[in-house]
Amino acid sequence: MKRIVAILAVAASLAGGQAFADNFRCPNGKIVSTGDSISLVSTKCDPPAGTFRREEPVTAQFDRGDGRTGTTTVYIEVQEWTYTQGSTLLHTLIFRNGILAEVRTGGFVQ
Repeated sequence: MKRIVAILAVAASLAGGQAFADNFRCPNGKIVSTGDSISLVSTKCDPPAGTFRREEPVTAQFDRGDGRTGTTTVYIEVQEWTYTQGSTLLHTLIFRNGILAEVRTGGFVQ
């Protein structure tokens, strides 16, 4: 049981541990940043124009308990929220395990 908890902790740190300094100004003017929880972003921002959910594999190393290490693949939840600016510019907020991990700007809407 301890091994499973350790695996999940490592996977969570790998998935959410990326240190981007991305900020996003919500349509209502409030600012959110990478590292913010999905609940905080949903409180600060208006609802997104679109959402997409998927699972993403993450390889994690763990201690086997006998001095050796092993690897395993765990799946984390990834959500992408899209916002449009004006009629053409698209912003995508990417959440990994409930934490804002990345903000992408571009991808003009047609």
